[in-house]
Amino acid sequence: MKHPLASTPCPKKHQLSWLVAGLMLLLSAGGAGRAQAQTTTARPDSAATTTVPPTANAASGLPSSEFETYAVKNGVRYTATFTGILSTGTVERVYFTTSHTGNFRLSEHWLLPTALSFSYGKQDGLLRERELVGLVTPTYQRGRVKYYLLGNAEQSNLRAIAQRLVTGVGAGYQLYADTLSNEVSVSQFFLYENTQYLLGLRREVPRSSTRLKLRGSKGPVVLTALVYYQPSLQDYLGDYRVNLTSGLTFTLTKNLGLTTAYSYSYESIAVEGRAPGNGNLTIGFTYVAGK
Repeated sequence: MKHPLASTPCPKKHQLSWLVAGLMLLLSAGGAGRAQAQTTTARPDSAATTTVPPTANAASGLPSSEFETYAVKNGVRYTATFTGILSTGTVERVYFTTSHTGNFRLSEHWLLPTALSFSYGKQDGLLRERELVGLVTPTYQRGRVKYYLLGNAEQSNLRAIAQRLVTGVGAGYQLYADTLSNEVSVSQFFLYENTQYLLGLRREVPRSSTRLKLRGSKGPVVLTALVYYQPSLQDYLGDYRVNLTSGLTFTLTKNLGLTTAYSYSYESIAVEGRAPGNGNLTIGFTYVAGK
């Protein structure tokens, strides 16, 4: 008899093809270049920016919210993204997702990024998706170096997660930055995860989380991508997650942008009857306000 929480086999080649396909789709559409960029010796994320940033989709898994795609000079900076799909005919589908982020500058070096994402989807009248994610990451920054605390709460109908609570600590370093706000950075977290599944099963897992962040812009076009690899510290070959969140935004006005977002999540250990991998491609609007 198969255990209800079992590893679902998926070749690494198939898994990586999803990640590459999502990035290539956005890169081919945006072609964000780095022409005439001027390298700087140190550029904190607190530098001012007028472009509208995309936010991530809730289906992408932990940590699913893109909590550093925008900068805050002082005070508060807020973003809201709304996307949706409605299809009729052979397949009837309704899908809606909204993401909200706030970045609070508490002092010269302390930031308080927060995020909330919600997704809801029905297909042929049946509930398929109901994803909810809340994230807070107090951050201490000096130059190119950042230190993080992390708290995350999550629910997922796609992955049969009744409740997932995660806490963690981490550090990051900005490898590249220029005056056009192009950026490459990496970070490393250590997380403790407590997951309660809809079937009543519970898992407690310590994880490592390695993140690569990319941001490129050219004129009104902004491309962002975040890739996470999150193996269990107890079984790094058999229990791991891979997450991708990416967005391509065309700035319409100072506060409004048109965003295409792609997200993909893969969990090597999945509840029986649930796919280990989930991906979403959506188009919608992003609103940003603040300083």
